[in-house]
Amino acid sequence: MSKPKTESQLQFDKLVSEVIWPEFKQRGYHRAGNNFRYYDAAGWGKILNIQKSVFGDRNSISFTLNTGLYLPEAERLWMGRTSDERFLEPGCLIRKRIGRLKSSHNQWYELLEPSEFDQVLHSVEQDMSSYVLPYMDRVTGIDDILEQLILEKEPSSALAIETLFVYGRRQEAQTWMEHELANTIYRARRQELLELQNKLNNDLYN
Repeated sequence: MSKPKTESQLQFDKLVSEVIWPEFKQRGYHRAGNNFRYYDAAGWGKILNIQKSVFGDRNSISFTLNTGLYLPEAERLWMGRTSDERFLEPGCLIRKRIGRLKSSHNQWYELLEPSEFDQVLHSVEQDMSSYVLPYMDRVTGIDDILEQLILEKEPSSALAIETLFVYGRRQEAQTWMEHELANTIYRARRQELLELQNKLNNDLYN
């Protein structure tokens, strides 16, 4: 027989179900546990993951908000498969935690005492309305994700460059790769980029 939930657990469940989830539900997302996922049949998606700290317990819950932007072809290049409408945040090419969206520290919310619930609720509501939702609402298609890659050059990886190429943004991919080759000081990184350059130059994607 399972134990009754603690006050902190009840507060966490309430915050997720009554504060965070309704905003995503009205935008057409689907919920699976603490994952709120939107997948478009055109082949892209976005997700919010509410991650609990492994160092918490029944009475002390720490959690943060993770966002992800998903492209099936990026996952195929990386994992050799696609999850499509079942994708999760770790399988996304672009991943940003709430602290990153705020350009601040690695932020975690702390539910330690019942008296703190209103304060945490207010903080989450503010961050949702000011950072999370505006960021995710701006993404309405594949081109928005590709443009973010081009603008931010993150993640700074061969996978991101190759993804741009596969999705038809070939000149931008070549320019990014040449910049990385000119600036990297790491031998392994340079070798990885040279191997990718060979693939792109030989157009092995047709």
